[in-house]
Amino acid sequence: SGRLFLVPSKPVIVMSMRSFLPLLLAASPHSIEMFTIPMRTISRTKALHRSLSMTASASISTGTGSSATSGTTVDYGGIPHIGVLVDNKVKALAYYTNILKMKPSPNGVFAGETQIQFLESSTNPDPIDVDPTYNMSAPPPGYIAEGRPVHAGRDRHVAITLHSLEPLKASLEANNVPYTMSYSGRQALFCRDLWGNGWEFGPPVTYAKATRLFPPYLDVDVEAATLETEPIRWGGVAHVGLLVQNTPITRRFYCDVLGMVDETDLRPEALPFPGLFLRCGEQQVHILELPNPDPNSVEDRPGHGNDRRTAYSVKSLVPVVQALEQEGVNYRKDKLSSGESVVFCYDPDANELMFVEDGNIQVIQEDMINMAPMVPWTRLW
Repeated sequence: SGRLFLVPSKPVIVMSMRSFLPLLLAASPHSIEMFTIPMRTISRTKALHRSLSMTASASISTGTGSSATSGTTVDYGGIPHIGVLVDNKVKALAYYTNILKMKPSPNGVFAGETQIQFLESSTNPDPIDVDPTYNMSAPPPGYIAEGRPVHAGRDRHVAITLHSLEPLKASLEANNVPYTMSYSGRQALFCRDLWGNGWEFGPPVTYAKATRLFPPYLDVDVEAATLETEPIRWGGVAHVGLLVQNTPITRRFYCDVLGMVDETDLRPEALPFPGLFLRCGEQQVHILELPNPDPNSVEDRPGHGNDRRTAYSVKSLVPVVQALEQEGVNYRKDKLSSGESVVFCYDPDANELMFVEDGNIQVIQEDMINMAPMVPWTRLW
């Protein structure tokens, strides 16, 4: 229960904490100075100052027995928008503004700092209906999902912060929208829209300890006067949850190829299925190795730019394209009507990614001593 931080009084060779701690414990008590800091900081420290520009340079084995080196360095800003499939934009706008109390935007709605874009499609390949038999916390091996799980927390979903769950519950209940609460006892509510898209909502305290850096705009600032016109005060996206078949393959793609940072040591050990916590700038990607009711091959998806997606802002598209080409991943370049250059691709489970270039992104340096950014927080997109 103590709080301890150890700083060598002489220069030392940088090594992992797992290797360093036994040597440190054997050191003379006169060779160290003692300060206070949470013990979890020591156990989770991998470097005193780690850049969230997320450099990955590892030797990767290929199926032919040769090896390829990924030197990917991607400066991530975060998740500027989410794209969801709907069959009617007007109907979707009414649902999100009237029931979820979100604000209209040119292409969808705003949930605080994050835009949710509606992608209209008459041929949505993903099932909408819930399979009532898929109601367990962790399905047995080989389980085949015949529909969406009862609990959206075991499905692909997007987590968004808000000031309080109570007004959201009242609105959902008034409109007969089913929801479930977190299986783990967190302050989190899960529901779906009319098109099967899963959502997770919770106050900032629910997500603050799941990440090393918690953007201040997710810590919703509520004023009484605001709530008179905004019954629900939204913060923004804390993480997205993606369904995958194989966690190691997914980690290789997102970390070794795309340069995201693995923060799985922050993932609760009690979760009864494999997965990952990955950092992409200000937000996280949560990987869930669970049965997937959606078509998970690229051939069965609507195609680049027309599919449900997560958008990631990056300082430059050059390292992204180089990494995808080196890995042999198909991609498509495009330019938005607003002028931004973008790249679309699919991950190994046919989840679409969209990279949006923003040269104004400021790389965040993490202060591992104070668990805070070394530079002031700024909007990164």
